[in-house]
Amino acid sequence: MGESCTMSKTDRWDVWDVYSKPVALHCGECFEIKLGDHFLSCRIEMDSEWVIYLSNTRFHLHPKVSYWIRVE
Repeated sequence: MGESCTMSKTDRWDVWDVYSKPVALHCGECFEIKLGDHFLSCRIEMDSEWVIYLSNTRFHLHPKVSYWIRVE
């Protein structure tokens, strides 16, 4: 898998730390998100707010929290 980086909310979720400037995520993009000590595959989507899907389970992303992710 690729680089580990953080994801944070502006108007949309941005990936930063490994890039010279934030890179916005778009609906349907897949990556791995760190939960506890593990990285799990997920997909980001826009419902009434930004959510991720992990194996058909939807999780709402807290807008004031940054998340560690891995992208290819």
